[in-house]
Amino acid sequence: MRVVERTHLIDVSVTGSGADTVAALIRSSYPQAIIEEEGDDEYEDWEGSEFQKEIKAMKTPGKLVHAYRARAGLSLVDLASAVGTKYPNLSAIENDRRAIGLVMARKLGEVLKVDYRKFLC
Repeated sequence: MRVVERTHLIDVSVTGSGADTVAALIRSSYPQAIIEEEGDDEYEDWEGSEFQKEIKAMKTPGKLVHAYRARAGLSLVDLASAVGTKYPNLSAIENDRRAIGLVMARKLGEVLKVDYRKFLC
């Protein structure tokens, strides 16, 4: 059995007749823990998985700008004004029709309070 608990980074291996009892105790103390039985193929490593590659491909710089803008509660016009551009330019960026240059990435990062490198390909 393998136990993974996110906040405490515990990796425990338990075998034998008391493994079920130990698993029950872990579940009661750490409800978020993931407990894998030996030979359990339900879980797969995230890094390098096809699903991870698919998700990463969907995270374009424009979609990230849109998500961070929404999180900040800014309209397209508000963000455009804050970074010193016109809203059609930002709309084109959010819709992946326009690339984000270094200067614009830095301005967006500063206004949206995120690392500007997230917006660079």
